Amino acid sequence: MKTRAVSRLLVAALVVASGVATAADEPKPLYAQTIAKYPAPTLENVGGREYKFLLDPAKTKGTPEEAFKDLWGQVKAGAAKWGFSITEKEKNALKIEISTKEYFDTPDQALWGKGYLVRITTKYKDGKPEETVSVTVKAIHDDALKTLATPLAVVDLKAKTEAEGNVGPSPGGVLVEIIEKGSSFSVKPAELGAMTLGDFGKFMPELLKLGLPASTKLTGTKAWSYRVRPGAVVLPGTEPCGVSMEGWATKEGGAPYLYDFSFGYGDLDFYAIAETHAVGERFLVKVLQGEMAGVAMPDGEKFGGSKVRKLMNRPIPAKKP
Repeated sequence: MKTRAVSRLLVAALVVASGVATAADEPKPLYAQTIAKYPAPTLENVGGREYKFLLDPAKTKGTPEEAFKDLWGQVKAGAAKWGFSITEKEKNALKIEISTKEYFDTPDQALWGKGYLVRITTKYKDGKPEETVSVTVKAIHDDALKTLATPLAVVDLKAKTEAEGNVGPSPGGVLVEIIEKGSSFSVKPAELGAMTLGDFGKFMPELLKLGLPASTKLTGTKAWSYRVRPGAVVLPGTEPCGVSMEGWATKEGGAPYLYDFSFGYGDLDFYAIAETHAVGERFLVKVLQGEMAGVAMPDGEKFGGSKVRKLMNRPIPAKKP
């Protein structure tokens, strides 16, 4: 589009104007590295980013209610110290939402090995599961080009397909970005039958072209989720970025074995929002990696801040020189 093309011509000027230009001997900001690796229009369908950081339950309060209050307070204090703006909901800022997230694969994670992730999300209301579940299939190849070229086409159902950059810390504290693409649709649990590859493949036929029999039985790895959406991080160039804080447990009513903090933005031109990317990265570094270091998950960097990578024991790929 003409508007996007003109905007992209201004990226360099925006970088300087926003104070994120770097000296010649300093590493480029992560977003600049991503754009250099994937120049326009490669990421034209990547609408935004999600910033992620894992937190250690052992280093915060006991119950999820207490932990969320403690961690949110620490984030607000850290943000204020570094001059960031945080908004908070006027009512029920720390109201907990309950759901389960179950990830399906073969015992040897054959689907992940082929660059696919299958998830079923079940939301609960008044202690009871909703009638329909959300099925999400993601392309998670190491190479963004391969990820974005994956169709993820859903047949006979209304579906939403989108791509985003996931930003988190890597070993050594350096930020890393992994481009993911996903398609989501809703069905009743009974429509998924015995949860074989074929049961998912009838909604997304490309799953049946991975070299695995349709009868392949998929095993679920479930997390019970406690989640709050207390407010937003204010970044330039976009609407306030909604915050999610989530805790995962191994059983209903169980104590979380991890927490995370995430925020993000979407529906933007990835190439035209240098200042938005830069300030988002700075928030992660200064507030989460810096001020929240005392409550960080010890091996969070190994998994790039991703809950599912930790759950499935899939460290982020080593960065190629």
